[in-house]
Amino acid sequence: MIKRYWRELPWDGEGWARPDDPALADLRRWAAAQWRSKHAPIPSGIIWLASRLLWPLAVAGQVAGLARRLPTLARWTVYADCVRTGASPLEAHVWRSLHATPHPLPAKASALLISRLGAGEDQRLLTDKLAAAAALSAVGPVFPKLVQLIRSEEPIALAAELCAGTALFAKPRHGHGGRGGFALDYVESEWRMDGRPVSEPDLLARIARSVRHDDLLIQERVRAHPALENLSQGGRAPVLRLVTAQYPGAQPFLHSALMAIGVPGQNPANFLEGTVFAPVDSATGTMAQGLLLARPRDRLRVLPWNGVALENRKVADFNEAVRAALSAMTALPGLPVVHWDVIVSSDGPVMLEGNVGGNWILASLPERAGLAVCDLAHVLSAWKPACANARPLHLVARAALARFF
Repeated sequence: MIKRYWRELPWDGEGWARPDDPALADLRRWAAAQWRSKHAPIPSGIIWLASRLLWPLAVAGQVAGLARRLPTLARWTVYADCVRTGASPLEAHVWRSLHATPHPLPAKASALLISRLGAGEDQRLLTDKLAAAAALSAVGPVFPKLVQLIRSEEPIALAAELCAGTALFAKPRHGHGGRGGFALDYVESEWRMDGRPVSEPDLLARIARSVRHDDLLIQERVRAHPALENLSQGGRAPVLRLVTAQYPGAQPFLHSALMAIGVPGQNPANFLEGTVFAPVDSATGTMAQGLLLARPRDRLRVLPWNGVALENRKVADFNEAVRAALSAMTALPGLPVVHWDVIVSSDGPVMLEGNVGGNWILASLPERAGLAVCDLAHVLSAWKPACANARPLHLVARAALARFF
C-alpha cells in the first residue's frame, strides 16, 4: 500500500508539535536537525514539508485500522497525539492510556536519537547477537549455548544435535525483542514449534523463510529458576529486563528493572495482550503489581490465570543478574543506555541480548511505579555533543533561498 504509507512517515522523527518534556524536546529537535543536515538544503526542505503535510493523511488510515481492532479506542485523541508527536497509533494509544499525555519519544524518534548518541561501534556490536555474545561473555555474562548457526547463504540442513531432545529456541541473528523467534523441540520423533506439532518439511520451510532475511541462531532454551518456574508459559521463561545507564566517563548504574511474563494463549508479539509487565524494585529485587498494556489501569497482584503472586515477590538471583548487566555495560563505555533481557535460571542469570533503542513505553513503567533511579532523558542529554552542529529549520530554508537570490 504505497510502500506502506511511504515507510511510515515522518522521516525525521518529528510531529507537528514539541514534547512537553523540555529535555526530550531539545534532544528530538537536535536529532531531527542532524538527520536533515545530511541532505542538501532544497531536498531537506522538501522532505520536511512532505513529511508534515502527508503525515496527517497517512496516520488517519492507520488510526482507522487500529480502531477496527480496538472498538473502544479514543480515535480522535489518538489521531491528534499521532499528528502532534509522530507516534504510531498503537504507541500513542498505549502511552496516553498509561500517562494521559502525548508520547514524548516514539520509536522512530528514539531510534533516530539513540543512533546519534555514543559510539557507533558499540551500537553495531549489540545488533549482532552472535558477535555480542562472543565479546561480552569474555567479561563475565553467560549467554545461551549455540547449537547451530544456519547462515542465510547456505543450504539448510538440521544438525543431529537438534534431535537430542534438548529444548531449543531459534531467533534471527540481528534485531531485538525476540521478533521472529520460536521455541523448538524434538519429542518422540516429532518436531514441535511453539508447542505445536509440525512436520519436518514445514519446519524447513519456516526456517527457509527466516533465513531469507537473516542468519538464524538455534540455541539451547533457558529454563527459569525453580523459584520463578510458575511464571513460565508455553516453555518460555519470564524475562527480566534490566536498564543500565552511564554518564560520559562515569561508572554504569542500574536505572530500572522490569519482569515480563507471557500470557497463556497469546503471541508474545501481541504488545497489548501478550505480556504482563511487573516493575521490580532495583534496591530489593522485589516485584510490584503487574499490568497488561491493554488494561493499564488494572493492577495485578496475582496472575489471573493461575493465581500466582506478583506483588512483593522476590526475584531469584536478582543481584547476580544486575552484576552481569553492569559488567557487560562496562565493556561498552560508548553507550548511554542499554536494555538487557535476562533469564534467571537454576545455574544463574543468562543474558539473551542487549539493545540500545529499547522501548520508551516499557522503560517508563518502573518510573511510573516510582522505582526508577533517575530520568533517562537527563542521561541522554549528557551525551549530546556540546558543539552540536545541527541546523535549525529556518537556516535550512535560508540556505535554500540563497541559491536563487
